[in-house]
Amino acid sequence: MRYSGQQLIQKAQAFLQQRRPADAIKCCKQLLKQNPRDVNGHHLLALAFQMIGEHKQAVAAFQSAIQLAPKDSRTRISFGAYLRSQGRNEEAERQLRKALRLDPASEPARHSLVLTLMALGRLEEAENEAEFLTKSRPAHPAYWELRAAVAQKQGAVQRAIDFCKEGLSKNPQAPRLHYSLAQLLRQETEFAGAAAAYEQARASGFDRPELYQNWGESLLDSGELNDALECLNVGLQRFSDNAVLHRVSARLHAEAGAPGDPLRKLADAVERSPGDARLVQTLVELANRLQRQDEGNCWLSAARQGGCPDTPGIAVLEAQALAHSEDNVAAISRFEKALSAYPNVPHIEINFAMHLLKHGEPTRARERCDAVLAQDPANQLALAFKTTALQLLDDPLEYELCDYDRMVSPIVVPVPKGFTSGEEFFSELSEVLNLQHKTNAQPIEQSVRGGTQTNGFLFRLKHPLLTVLEQQLREAVLSVVCDFPADGEHPYWRQRAGIVSTSDIRFSGAWSVRLGDQGFHANHIHSEGWISSALYVSLPDEVKQGYQQDGHIQFGSPMSELGLEIAPRRVVKPEVGTLVLFPSYMWHGTIPFQSEQPRTTVAFDVGPRLS
Repeated sequence: MRYSGQQLIQKAQAFLQQRRPADAIKCCKQLLKQNPRDVNGHHLLALAFQMIGEHKQAVAAFQSAIQLAPKDSRTRISFGAYLRSQGRNEEAERQLRKALRLDPASEPARHSLVLTLMALGRLEEAENEAEFLTKSRPAHPAYWELRAAVAQKQGAVQRAIDFCKEGLSKNPQAPRLHYSLAQLLRQETEFAGAAAAYEQARASGFDRPELYQNWGESLLDSGELNDALECLNVGLQRFSDNAVLHRVSARLHAEAGAPGDPLRKLADAVERSPGDARLVQTLVELANRLQRQDEGNCWLSAARQGGCPDTPGIAVLEAQALAHSEDNVAAISRFEKALSAYPNVPHIEINFAMHLLKHGEPTRARERCDAVLAQDPANQLALAFKTTALQLLDDPLEYELCDYDRMVSPIVVPVPKGFTSGEEFFSELSEVLNLQHKTNAQPIEQSVRGGTQTNGFLFRLKHPLLTVLEQQLREAVLSVVCDFPADGEHPYWRQRAGIVSTSDIRFSGAWSVRLGDQGFHANHIHSEGWISSALYVSLPDEVKQGYQQDGHIQFGSPMSELGLEIAPRRVVKPEVGTLVLFPSYMWHGTIPFQSEQPRTTVAFDVGPRLS
């Protein structure tokens, strides 16, 4: 059947809306065969090539459309948006400026120009253009959302909130604007207000998985633990195949100590959709975390029989299942098969190294770690397992990689102004931190055993004591880093380059842990850090006064899952007000203690300075 040019355009547009770019390309090529100078055909062909990532063909098609109709602003707007998506922002701006000269009233061109100016860091110009849009169409919520985004990038979060509220006063049922308001309120730690805004966003029609995740997190942060669980349950009723929602829900269920099985909903989802590798991987990983390997392996086997595809994550879980059944030969074979299918995937390499360490092959384990480090010299997990391999090989290089004397740095945090003593400051700080512990049980994906951990980045909370603490910690870290030796080759020392002030210290995470009787940290490392830490805020009398090592922090003993008897290389007694800094890749943990009094710490990671 021969279609007319208009019919082919309509079909191509429909295919693009249905995200069927291959079919759209066929229609466009048929159209251009009939009429090589059809501008719409070239334009739609460019959009289809863009959708499948064929960038050279997309650019060529955009340029052909522009050459054929240089005064058509629509193609220039699409081309500008495409160039911005590729990081070619200066070229994008030129196309959008030309589009606006051709059609000064074009709102899509101006909207895209604002986004481009933001990407270029020219925020004052972006603000002026966004203001123009809100004045042109005051009732259009997308423009208020855009104006709020510019203000947020300028660091004026309260002004961004005001823009959202002004837009909602003109259009109260704008779902995305309610969601943007909720995100901004959450950023400002107005958690109850954020939860209310998320609820209004949903009532207005915003219904996505991230809504329920962020809404639930806000309820948790505002102390409404049961409401947070219910919110996530509602989200899972709507998006039962969303692995991220399942992970957050299961984690919170366990930490809340709620009745029932935290993995039940996830297991049901996998039973309904065994071919969803993300769901299967999430279920089995959490089952392993909860020491339910036998169940996890059964779920994995059933899912594979039900059509779960092979992925790097699934391959690792299968190898681990074979190892759990004590079939070491088959486990090694599965790891090797995975590496052949997915070469240079760090997740496979590192888990293979773990297995080799556990089964007495440190030389091969070191080779796997070195393969990762050749691609990513700062990979903290690879550095940690390489250290363990060196320990088993009795290789003195261990002490070059982990100099336990020089790299473990205890430092007393100075008493802030306004406090007569460290005892006074840390006593008040302890009270503030206690209020931030909202859960009832240990997190299932962290090292805490017999205690609780705060949610989210600690220093986002707007409490004066936390603000003071953050600055004191920055100064303490800087004083240690400035004494690092100049060694551009060492994975730890070399990262200090360019750090000359407290503003150069970049926290990549911060939280508080409160351990109870028999509590401890399992030996672990911090994969997202460079420098990690433990600041002692309050300690049980038994730890402060005892002569044993209960409650002390130890370094050098690897994770217990490896089953290796390697004694700690250094043990440090905690003292209230003392901050202990060390490499994020250095194994560390806490020796259990007995006491009715809690042991409260603040921990954080410092990331390497971004160039």
